[in-house]
Amino acid sequence: MKISDEEFTNTVKDKVGEVVGETVSEILAEIGPEYLKDQLKEHLQDAVAELKAQMPPKDPEVDAGEEKANEFKTAGEYLTAVYKARAGRGVDNRLTYLNSKGQIGQIEKTAGHMQIGDDSQGGFLVPEIYRNELYMLALESSIVRPRATVIPMTTDSLKIPYVNDTNHTSTVFGGVAWTWTAEREAKTATKPTFGQMEFTPHKMAGLTYSSNELLADSAIALVPLIRRMFGEAWAYGEDDSFLVGTGAGMPLGIQNSGCMINVLRNTANRVMVEDLAEMWSQLQPTSKRNAFWVINPTVLPELIELGSGNAADASGKNLVWINNMAEAHPVRILGRPVLESEKMQALGTAGDIGLYDFRYYLIGDRQPITIDASTHVAFTTDETCWRFVLRVAGMCWPQAALTRRRGGNTQSPFVQLSANTS
Repeated sequence: MKISDEEFTNTVKDKVGEVVGETVSEILAEIGPEYLKDQLKEHLQDAVAELKAQMPPKDPEVDAGEEKANEFKTAGEYLTAVYKARAGRGVDNRLTYLNSKGQIGQIEKTAGHMQIGDDSQGGFLVPEIYRNELYMLALESSIVRPRATVIPMTTDSLKIPYVNDTNHTSTVFGGVAWTWTAEREAKTATKPTFGQMEFTPHKMAGLTYSSNELLADSAIALVPLIRRMFGEAWAYGEDDSFLVGTGAGMPLGIQNSGCMINVLRNTANRVMVEDLAEMWSQLQPTSKRNAFWVINPTVLPELIELGSGNAADASGKNLVWINNMAEAHPVRILGRPVLESEKMQALGTAGDIGLYDFRYYLIGDRQPITIDASTHVAFTTDETCWRFVLRVAGMCWPQAALTRRRGGNTQSPFVQLSANTS
């Protein structure tokens, strides 16, 4: 059976019309008997292509507007969507879910308990604009992270090679030596020593509750709550572990690293000019332009009193302690900025004052920040439980202090005062 050109034209007009976005197969499925499809297919494809060619091009600004329509406009809107998803009120298609294997996928149905060894606890990935907002807030009050070397991690274990250089008395780079030789004299082969350290991420989590009345009345009220509590908690928890962490279930902190040099203090429970001079002398020379003094606030009175005796020149000007409020870092010791942190040890304890080059501290970011909510944990009190999870690793890459070629002393990017005077 054949159809006339007029019948074909009328069929195309009726079925295609303005709906040029439909596929040819969908249109053919509606047209009629199976034996007509082959006959119409070629003509119909040409007709649809011609109609599309006659349409005006899309406005780029319209495309951008459509793309923005798929994003959350505020952090409060995003948090409300997470709450509704966990309350069984539908999953917003703008949410991205990270499952328990660390993969983007569908929300899982579990027994309510997470197993040890899971890649992550799952949760909704914070949209990039809000993840940066939360994370940058943590950086504002961080000491270590913004100055350290940050390495993205894609596996649960990262092996990092390094040159095992610990002694310069006769060689450098762990075994490379040099000799002065006469003409045609045999040369002795030398080689560097390499090591390998393993980076293992640890989980840091935060948990809080918000009343369902708060969510119902104003989801925007959650934004300052998250900024204040979790932004500062991330910064505080990370800094505490990066500075004094034991390495057991947490990152290995600077003060417990194998490359730390402890300088004996001259007077118990005091910080003297001689102490600072000795610390400065044992700081690695290449770190003198990048190191920061980090002190516990209880050390501050000791430093302020250094404007006398050996700390001053003939004119009485303090050569050790500089306080210039016009500078970005108004407080300096020997020209290097001073940072205060209550996570440092108290006055008179090892680590109450340190001189650190944070470039030599490695931070491994394993899992992006996830946020999830549960309406069941505090069901009887009409509260929603919010959970924040990230996984991070941290350690100093030098494994030991370096013995200098001459003088019998050591040097390192990390130096601090000890607790004892002898």
